[in-house]
This record gives sequence, structure tokens and C-alpha cells, in this order.
Amino acid sequence: MNKFLNTFFYILVGVLGGISFPPFNKIVILSVVSFSIFLSYMLYKIKIAKSWKMAFCSCWGLSFISNLISFSWMSRPFDFVGMASVAPFVVGVFCFFWAIFFAIVGVVVFYIRDDRKYLGFAVLIALIEWVKSWIFTGFAWNPVALVWSNSLPVMQVLSLVGVYGLCFITVFVLTLPYFVLEKRWRVFNSAIFYSVIAVFLFVLGFGYWRINKYQNFEKVGKVVKLVNLDVGQDEKFNVSKVDEYLSFSKKGAKADLVIWSETSVPVDLFRDEYNLMKLMNFNTDNSSLIVGFDRIEFLSRGNLNLYNVMALIDDIGIVDFYDKMHLVPFGEYMPLKKFIPFKKFVEGVIDFSSGDRKVIFNIAGFNFYPIICYEGIFSGLSLPKTVDFIVNISNDKWFSKYGKIQHFDLVKYRAVEEGVPLIRVANDGISGVVSPLGDMVSSFDGRGSLRERGVLDVELVKRIDRPLFSVIGNFGVVMVLLVLLICCYDFKSGKRI
Repeated sequence: MNKFLNTFFYILVGVLGGISFPPFNKIVILSVVSFSIFLSYMLYKIKIAKSWKMAFCSCWGLSFISNLISFSWMSRPFDFVGMASVAPFVVGVFCFFWAIFFAIVGVVVFYIRDDRKYLGFAVLIALIEWVKSWIFTGFAWNPVALVWSNSLPVMQVLSLVGVYGLCFITVFVLTLPYFVLEKRWRVFNSAIFYSVIAVFLFVLGFGYWRINKYQNFEKVGKVVKLVNLDVGQDEKFNVSKVDEYLSFSKKGAKADLVIWSETSVPVDLFRDEYNLMKLMNFNTDNSSLIVGFDRIEFLSRGNLNLYNVMALIDDIGIVDFYDKMHLVPFGEYMPLKKFIPFKKFVEGVIDFSSGDRKVIFNIAGFNFYPIICYEGIFSGLSLPKTVDFIVNISNDKWFSKYGKIQHFDLVKYRAVEEGVPLIRVANDGISGVVSPLGDMVSSFDGRGSLRERGVLDVELVKRIDRPLFSVIGNFGVVMVLLVLLICCYDFKSGKRI
């Protein structure tokens, strides 16, 4: 009976870890309590493990269960390529291997001595989240810091330490219940206890101070029009959608910039003069256009490259364009295609190519930084203070409801890290304007709902002072985390960390 209850509780804790992430974290206190139980129990299982193998398995199992819930949306793309039957297997395999990262944390923490184990656990989870953002080309989805995506005060610390600094703070603070239960009355003699309290109070104090300082945003006198049609995947290559987009773009107030979603134009505008002329002629009121399409680059001997593009268009043509640099593995290209018997989820027989240049667009004296879809989940843009806002276009038809909400919450962290407004147009996703504080200030229905269709006119606000994190980037944060990890080493014994 005890074995059954232990197994049930173990599975329950894993589930609590999964439902701590969007879209389940709307009630912040419940999400925080759930994730605190998840992290504390994981650290407890490491502490009582009799070998590194037991620590590995305990952490792996909890992470695997959590991943199955938070990554359940990954089954959705398989519907578009006629492979829905294998989706549970593939998602399960992904969660199986992705859980190994936390299992590695368990092994290393197992060898850390005494109270250093507590600090080492927080540092290593933050570092492993950073590793996940670049290894195998990177998949920075659902870092532990995302549990705070509905807590505006806590989100403000992103401006100082970014996502991976917040990952450390999250684990350091939320594993306090484990530390208190382990130390009991002796906890009041521990420097770690007071450090956790100090960090928590600083984060809240800084958050409320920053919100109070920057909550009144100054307008810049420019109007941006967001156009969203909620185009289905089966209509994606319907050229008549260009005319529908243009018709919608003429509704509402006069705008200085009109933004459509990712791949909103189903033709290569560099090779389709007819449709390009349509967009150029739209500029009768000096309104520039941001559109997305696929660009073809022909090479020698019949070879070609295919790029996912965001382009700025006015009455003279394509002013500038940006080729997406960070591609979606299995979506826009197939890694190890000789060994994996699946086709990619995006239409077409060839892989997309990665762009090789960063671009900052300029319109009417204002600069904006382009991000296409998946690129928005990656921290550390380190934008110069000359950038006035970020434009993120996306096609979220690929995601299920959970994935769409998670995608938006990940992208809005970039606004806080960089101190600039973020304008997002996501087909079948969440579209609107995110302030430099990370809150949605304008959306189609006022709630940031999915499947929005129509136009939204918004007046741009000024960016705020360049945050510390935008200056130091992930490099600075990782260096600090490595120093903290060194502090976990027991120099007296030299046997264990």
C-alpha cells in the first residue's frame, strides 16, 4: 500500500510540475505553489537517493511527466502531414530525451555536499535551461522562469537578469519549503534562509518600483495597424488572400505602418511583380507595409535556397527584408534527415535556409527589430538603444491552444528584457501590443484571445531606458551562475563538489 501511495504521489508531483506552466498558471499563487512542490520534491528525492543512478532516475521521471503535459501541444503539427497516429509516440520520445537534462542536474547535485546542495540545485537548473537554448540548435521552450508569465511584478527582474537569471531565482526561492522542512528550527541559523527571503523581497520590491516608474508611456505620434485574417492551412497558398489583406488594411484609421502575419503573402514578391505592384499601390497614404513570404534564391546547377522572409514595402518597392535566421527543427528543416524517416511539417520538399544577417528596419525615423515566429522564444537579443520597438510576425496555426499561449508568453519576455514595446501579429495566435513592462496594452478583443480576425489600430509608445540585461546579455548572467557553481565546491575535502 505504501508503495502504491508513493508512486501515486510521485506521479501527482510530476503533474503539478506540468500544470505550473501556461495556460494553467493564470492564478499565480496556485502555479507557484504547484511548482514549489515539484521542485522541493525533486530536491528531496536527490537528497535521499542512495546512488547517482537513483538521483538520475528520480529527476528524469518527474521531468518526463511534467514534459508530457507542458509539451502536449507538439502533437498538433502531425495532423497537417497526415501522421496523427504516430504523434503520441514521437512526442513521448521527445519528452523522454528532454527529461535527461533535469536528470543530469540530479546527478551533479547528488555529489554536492551539505547546504551547498540547495544553491547548486538552483544554479544547475538555470544553467541547464541555458544549455537547452542552444544545444542541437536550441529549443528554449518553457524554461522554469515561464511560471511567472502572469505575474507582472516578478517579470520585471527580467530587465536585470533575463530568463536564465529568473530561472535561478525561481528555483532558489521556490525550493525554500524543502530547506525549511529539512532544517526545521535550525533554518533560522542558516544564511541561505535569509538570502532567499532577501532575494524574494528584492524581486517584488524592484518589480513594483519599476511598474510605478514606467507605467505612464509617452506616445510617439505614430499609428500602427495590425491586420489578422485567421487564414487556415488549406488556404495558405490562395493568392486571393492578398486582396483580402489589402481590403482589411484600408479599414479603420490612417496608419503609418501596416503589419500582416508570417507568410501572409503566398508568393515570392521578388519574382511576382504583379502582386508586388498591388502592395506598392496600397501606399497612397504614405503607409508602409510589413508582410511575410517565402523567398527563393536560385543557385548554380538547378539548386536553390528557400528563406522565410519579413519585408518592409512602400510605394517604391521592397525597402528592406530580413531572412529568418533561427529555423524550427523538424518544421522548417529536417536535422539528420538521412536517419529520421519523417518529413518536415511545413509544405515543400526542400528545407528552408537560415539567413545570415541581422536587420534593423527604419520607417519615418523609427527603428524596429524583426523577429519571425520561433525566433521570439530566444533570450539575449541585446538590442541597441536606437531600436524603438520589436515586430514579431508568426503563423501559430501549427500549435494547439496550449502551444499558442505558451508561444505568446515566451515572446513577451523579450519586451521586458530589452525595454521596448513589442508588436505581434500571429495568424490564429495571440496578437497585439506588449508594453516594455510585459503586459498586453492593446489586443483585438481586449483580452488577448486566440483566432482574432480584423484590424487593430494602436498608437506607438516610446521605449524606456535600456535595461541592464540588454547590456550584459546571457553571457554576463552565465558568468555569474558559473561563479556561484564554483562556490558549491568543497575545497576542504576536494572529493565532492
